[in-house]
Amino acid sequence: MSRTSWFTFALATAIALPLSTQAHGVAGARIFVGTLTVDDPAVADELAFPTLTWQRQPTGNNAGPTNFFDIQFDYTKRITEQFGLSVSLGHSWLATANDKTRNGWHNMTLGAKYRVYVNPAHEFMMSVGVNREFARTGTVATGADVASTTTPTIYFGKGLGDLPIGVLRPFAVTGTFGYAISELGRKQVVGIDPSTGLATTGFNIGHENRYTGGLTLQYSIPYLQSQVKDFGLPEWIGAMTPVVELSWSSPANRPSGTPVQLMAATGVVYSAQSWQLAVEALIPLNRATGRNVGVVAQFHMYLDDIFPNSLGKPLVSW
Repeated sequence: MSRTSWFTFALATAIALPLSTQAHGVAGARIFVGTLTVDDPAVADELAFPTLTWQRQPTGNNAGPTNFFDIQFDYTKRITEQFGLSVSLGHSWLATANDKTRNGWHNMTLGAKYRVYVNPAHEFMMSVGVNREFARTGTVATGADVASTTTPTIYFGKGLGDLPIGVLRPFAVTGTFGYAISELGRKQVVGIDPSTGLATTGFNIGHENRYTGGLTLQYSIPYLQSQVKDFGLPEWIGAMTPVVELSWSSPANRPSGTPVQLMAATGVVYSAQSWQLAVEALIPLNRATGRNVGVVAQFHMYLDDIFPNSLGKPLVSW
């Protein structure tokens, strides 16, 4: 598998697994669940571990298909009620038929998020934040980038509880939009071929800036039972939220080394009082993101519920 192919695959994975997955966002009667490929606008004390991913990818040359396995750790800590910091770490294994298995760490990512607005009556929430991926803190051979990236991002969530049709009120939409700025831009490089003495052209190891974002559509059965009508569903069904997600990344300037990436994910989130469990299918929507359906699963703990008087409360009470 060529270096370019490894990078394309790593970027597609980065789209599928966001820098930090945060949940437990409350706006009026609405609770925005934690989704797995698109971050939501909540600021809370949370631990997502493990997030497990498997996906099969085709490879070039004479190597067989690659099975990609990944485990990720995400931790978010509130500094104030509205402002929080996050850290994300992960490890990947790339098992390729007729080739050796490669494994290594992701680059470490630190994030900051500030909740700027909540409208309980209309179940709306908005936050702004920035994420910083630190180059060479991970393993380059398995896709960790060699150039750091800073991504300012806008987050929003809107529940549809103010609709007049009862069965539509459990729907909610969340989304993000960001601009990833690479500290090392992609540039064309002119050199001399030592064997022929002729001029050659190529590219450096930098990357273009990119637009990133995503949308989710979720249907909260807990909201249906508590805010619309109690249909007497079994308790385990009443705790579920079916989810459909779409994430994307596209070049923002030229020259571009990686095309548009599009990934869908669909599954269900089971929410308890202090934790949630989510399982989703990863569905590539274009060839640049892959050809085979994968799966991602996550166990997510709400530390603000588990440890409300210690680890789960803001450091300062501003």
